[in-house]
Amino acid sequence: MSVSEEDKILQNLLNTILFVAMDDGVISSDELAILKQVKLDVKSLRIKIEDATNMATSSNEELSLLNEFKKNLLQNAYDISREDKKITIEERNLINSLIKVLMN
Repeated sequence: MSVSEEDKILQNLLNTILFVAMDDGVISSDELAILKQVKLDVKSLRIKIEDATNMATSSNEELSLLNEFKKNLLQNAYDISREDKKITIEERNLINSLIKVLMN
């Protein structure tokens, strides 16, 4: 998969969760924290992909990076949503949208 294809997929992920966060017309501080973390995770993945591409690693290693990214992204979103010991419906919707996008 070329970098531009990956960029499109990652941008779709960001757009999807932003749309879900805006569904009720308000982005709560918890939703904003999740959105910021996802953006950081996406930036980190882009760096890892570029490094893997530059090092001419195998597609298995790139797939491993992608799977690790998905796991970490979901875990980070879940951890942020649990910080106040309560997961709101909006946070749950964000996490569910992340899962849907990442499984496609």
